[in-house]
Amino acid sequence: MSKIIGICGISGSGKSTLTKALGTALNATTLYWDDFDEISQAPHDYVEWFEKSRDYNAWKYDGLVDVLQHLKNDSKIICPATKKELIPTEYIIFDAPMGYKHLPTGKYIDSLIYIDTPLDVALARRILRDFEKPDFDKSQLKQELEHYLEHARKVYVYAANEKEGSHLIINGYMPIEDQVKFILSFIHTRN
Repeated sequence: MSKIIGICGISGSGKSTLTKALGTALNATTLYWDDFDEISQAPHDYVEWFEKSRDYNAWKYDGLVDVLQHLKNDSKIICPATKKELIPTEYIIFDAPMGYKHLPTGKYIDSLIYIDTPLDVALARRILRDFEKPDFDKSQLKQELEHYLEHARKVYVYAANEKEGSHLIINGYMPIEDQVKFILSFIHTRN
């Protein structure tokens, strides 16, 4: 049976980068939460969600749940989001921003790794990532930073302290190669 390793942390912590690198190192199938955004339902305004409910199950990612269930049961599946065939491998590396907090997907995670990344580093990474998008409107950068400082930062502070339940916490500022080595050592020690 496949073992699902969840990689969680705040936006900009390096989840996708680590998921890809660890997937390559383990020759494992990888899943990315964001791939399922277009076929799922989520709160429109995450700051409003944070202030009103903090209910992680408000994210309805049924397609992702179905994929995790199939892979966990050692069944191939065509991913409804990417249309690619996914095969069960010894390890499935899952970019799981909410970790165990999102119960429908969290119940399939066998080991949870939290990337502990300073808020300033995560913010800088998000800005750099957005700058690379061809449709990024650089004139709105000031507005986005003001929104972060006035409203959104409290959500990131809260999320950055949600490490409980993690089997391993790694330094998100550490080079990706070192993160992978650290995790591989952890996996081999657990086995």
